[in-house]
Amino acid sequence: MGNKETTKLILNRRRNREQYHSYADKKAYYDAIAAGDSYAINELSAENYMYPSIVFEQSDSYSDAMYHMYYDVVCAASEMCLVAIQNGLPDMVAYDIRDNYMVEFDRAMSLPDLYDLLHGMAHEFAVRVRYTRLGGIHSARLNAMMTYIEKHLKDKITLEDVAEVAQISRNYASTVFRDELGMTMNEFILQERVAEAKRLLADNRLQISEIAEQLQFCSQSYFTKCFTRVTGNTPNEYRTNVCFLK
Repeated sequence: MGNKETTKLILNRRRNREQYHSYADKKAYYDAIAAGDSYAINELSAENYMYPSIVFEQSDSYSDAMYHMYYDVVCAASEMCLVAIQNGLPDMVAYDIRDNYMVEFDRAMSLPDLYDLLHGMAHEFAVRVRYTRLGGIHSARLNAMMTYIEKHLKDKITLEDVAEVAQISRNYASTVFRDELGMTMNEFILQERVAEAKRLLADNRLQISEIAEQLQFCSQSYFTKCFTRVTGNTPNEYRTNVCFLK
C-alpha cells in the first residue's frame, strides 16, 4: 500500500471515529505470547481492566462501542494467531484457537464479555506456545502427576492426592504445573476432562447429563459452560457436528 492510500485509510478511520491502536499499544501482548508467558497476560488483563469503559466513553452509543471493540478483538485474533505460529505453534492448532474465539466473539453480549474473551484467547495462545517449546518433554514428577490425573478423570481429584503420587508437597506440585506446562493443575484437569468429554460425546450412547456426572462436573449447566469455554461449542453442538461428519 502506497503512502497516499495509507493516508486515505487513516483519514477514513478518523472520520468514522474508528478506534486505532498502535503496534506499541499491543506489543506487550505479542511479546508475552511469543515468550509463552501466560502470567504476563494475566497481569495485562488486570492492568487494562478499564479498557471497555474507555471504548464506551469514546463512542456515541453502546452498540457503537460494541462495534469498535468487536473490530479490535477480531483484528487481535488474527495478529495473535500469527505471533503464535511464528513462535512455534503448529498452524492448525493456532487456527483452531482463533476460529473458536471468533465464534465466541459473535456471541458476546457486552463489552466486558469481549474483553474477557480477548484475554482468554491471549492466555491460551501463550500457554500453547510454552507447551510447544517444551516439546512434550516433562520431568518425571510431572509425568507421574499427569498420568494419575488421566487415569482418574472420572474420580474426584485433589491436589493432595496428585502431590502424593509425585512425593512432593502441595505447593511444589502447583509450581511444577505452572513452570512446566504454563497452567494450573485445575486448568490441566479441565483440559483433560473436556478431551474425554469429546470422546464420550462422539460415542453418542450417554446423555450429556450423564457425561457431566461421570466427569465430576457439579451440574450439566456448569459442564456446558466449561466445555463451551474450552472448545467454542456447546456439548450438544459438538455432538451434532460429530454425528453429521460420521
